[in-house]
Amino acid sequence: MLLHFDAFRAFQPKRKTYALFGHPLGHSMSPALHQSLFEASGHDADYIAVDVPPERLAEALTLARKKLAGINLTIPHKKAILPLLDAVDQSAADLSSVNTVTFEGCKAIGFNTDILGFAESLERDGITLKGKKTLLIGYGGAAAVMGYHCMKEGANLYITGRNPEKAEELRAYLSGLFPDVKCSTCTRKQIPKDTEIIVNGTPLGMYPREDRTPLYYLPRSTKYVFDAVYNPPSTALLRLANPRFVQTRDGLYMLVMQAARAQTIWYGAQFSQETCDLILRRTYGQLAVKRLHDKYHKRHIVLSGFMGCGKTTVGRKLARLTGLSFVDLDHYIEAQTQMSISDIFAQYGEPYFRDLETRYITELTQRREGMVLSLGGGAVLRPENVTAIKKSGLLILLDTPLSRILKNLSHSTTRPLLETADKFAEIERLYAARHPIYQQAADLSIRSPRLSEVVERTLKRI
Repeated sequence: MLLHFDAFRAFQPKRKTYALFGHPLGHSMSPALHQSLFEASGHDADYIAVDVPPERLAEALTLARKKLAGINLTIPHKKAILPLLDAVDQSAADLSSVNTVTFEGCKAIGFNTDILGFAESLERDGITLKGKKTLLIGYGGAAAVMGYHCMKEGANLYITGRNPEKAEELRAYLSGLFPDVKCSTCTRKQIPKDTEIIVNGTPLGMYPREDRTPLYYLPRSTKYVFDAVYNPPSTALLRLANPRFVQTRDGLYMLVMQAARAQTIWYGAQFSQETCDLILRRTYGQLAVKRLHDKYHKRHIVLSGFMGCGKTTVGRKLARLTGLSFVDLDHYIEAQTQMSISDIFAQYGEPYFRDLETRYITELTQRREGMVLSLGGGAVLRPENVTAIKKSGLLILLDTPLSRILKNLSHSTTRPLLETADKFAEIERLYAARHPIYQQAADLSIRSPRLSEVVERTLKRI
């Protein structure tokens, strides 16, 4: 729920309620993320977003003391809240930045959980910073948080950005806090070739300007790249990394973990790694739906690909993570006709079945509620089907390797087109004929031999 400030004045919580204060506030992922964490911990609470103009922050905090159990803060309130608080955690004081406030009796106490989210992202990936040449891109609030942690952990830190004076200001500030740790500034041309770790604290590459990147190449010794941007999850910077040699992490795990640590501060919640990973996958799903609407202006995720490529399995998993409904086109046709696909082929022939596909694709894609739709292997062979799909759906090809498809179909007995003397030869013939059509029709193409990877890659690519 997003409330404007006047509505927040009148707001009366029905149970424990927490809130995000910011200005302006558009669509924030925080309410859904915190609600997932509440459900995981069994905490009976609500989370709202409140648009608080800067001049109303003091009044908002006064109201929060009476109405709320805790708050999060985002731009432009992270620094402005400091003089209004009764106490501040050491790291938040060092950074002059608070993103979490808890109320203990009459006191409002400030913390910075962004730094905890960043630290746990690196820990999750097994990254140690001590003595490592680390490049920090940026000098704003997010960069300061990451630079603080890098210095605290003993990294040999280099700071770069478009404004050398601001980079120097951050260097001087961090060096004042950690005088025994190496910290330098550099231009892009001066980035050490033996830099191992790169962390981006700038918004470059964020939706809608996704083509932008703070670097155009990575130093040859790079082993790890962290980008605080999470929309899109696959940024232009992260795509510079060769996945065979360079480990990467977008900013969504940091978002999840800073929220989890806020709840630890508020009411002592503890979350297992398994729980955090599940919530992370669901958050990727929620982000994919948001991007489906905002970037692509579509309602549906539509999966195409050769028979046996995993469309139904992947589709069900995508539906669970995104919250969209799931429809398997072949199963839908069978339900509508009360006949199996094999019987339709046997009694009426393939052209009749293709007409049914076209009819039901048109019907399904006109639905107002979003869904994940898994197509049959031949559905995109008709141009009119592709046209109908793309009016409201993002068409994604599951480009499963032929070797995996042959294995998946080795025991299949329900594919009418494979009822031949040499099933494997027919699979290879059909695959060769259809694959170029699949590629031409698709908006996105996902390739991996492992279905678990396909689901993750699909969500991140959207």
